[in-house]
Amino acid sequence: MGKYEIREINDKEVWEQFSLGSSPNTFLQSWNWGEFNVALGRKIWRLGIYSGNKLEGICLATSHKTRLGNYIYCPRGPILNWKDKSPFKILVEELKKIAGEENSLFIKLDPLLEDTNENRNIFKTLGFKPAVTFVQVEDAWLLPLDKTEDELLAGMRKTTRYLVRHEPMQGVEIEVSSEIKDAKRFVDLLYSTASRKGFTNHPKDYYVKQFEILSKDNQQKLFIAKKRGQIFSMAMIAFYGEMGYYLHAASNPKQAQSVGYALQWEAIKEARRRGCKYYNFWGVVKDKNFHPDHPWYGFSLFKRGFGGFKHSYIRAQDYPLNTKYYAYRAAERLRRLYRRIRLGYWED
Repeated sequence: MGKYEIREINDKEVWEQFSLGSSPNTFLQSWNWGEFNVALGRKIWRLGIYSGNKLEGICLATSHKTRLGNYIYCPRGPILNWKDKSPFKILVEELKKIAGEENSLFIKLDPLLEDTNENRNIFKTLGFKPAVTFVQVEDAWLLPLDKTEDELLAGMRKTTRYLVRHEPMQGVEIEVSSEIKDAKRFVDLLYSTASRKGFTNHPKDYYVKQFEILSKDNQQKLFIAKKRGQIFSMAMIAFYGEMGYYLHAASNPKQAQSVGYALQWEAIKEARRRGCKYYNFWGVVKDKNFHPDHPWYGFSLFKRGFGGFKHSYIRAQDYPLNTKYYAYRAAERLRRLYRRIRLGYWED
């Protein structure tokens, strides 16, 4: 353990070179995601794990507030070689030090690790507890992009393939935008969609600032489906390293016809052109709940229709530092129970 040390990284090039050179990687551990959190008023730490002068791992950590106090969160990180546990142990000690200085209730890590007993034990042996509920999606739908366009089309569900081809013939056109004015238009449509379907959104600035920062480095685009000049649907897509990410979507309540298929196909083709290995449709309902009675069935079926496979990530892991953490944990259980009663299903 003694050969590793933690140093803060203040050089974007150093950070991005390691991040993009790692596999797997994620925009949630990118330099710009740190800038986005700063724009939201959060405190951040960009930690590098070094062996001598060699960078062996990175961890973007952010401070988040709750009613009971703050906590330190590492979204989809850290990024390191998990076969060697020593650098991770050193990192945890550094995070505990930071959390102590910030008077934090706990540390929450949300790594890019598959949900296996072996990976859960990495955290269990160090005193971590599985979080009550997920932060990032646990069951993601991934579409491999190492195929031709014809092969990707052939791998789709019959109905999906038909609509991908049919929508443009019906006058649906897809535009791609990096304009902030379109991001604001998207947020208005997103809030309309959420109120209609009972979803909870972040504050409006969350989406606009995210788009403003990531789009400057060509890491986020808005895909807009129009017909006869009218917007039918919009989607905010991120591109980073190995993946394109279907992050947020909104549809026009005045339009009965769904036109999301051609939009997704254009986003998939863009991810493929950029050299991404996968297109990440983000979350789908768990297999045990994949039935027509579940509120998430419709969008899960939509995503599955494009082909691909489900990948399950380990649940976020909490390291308690204060007895108030257990009050926070109890509040999370109550929140989950309330959601079940309100919507009639378990979220996890």
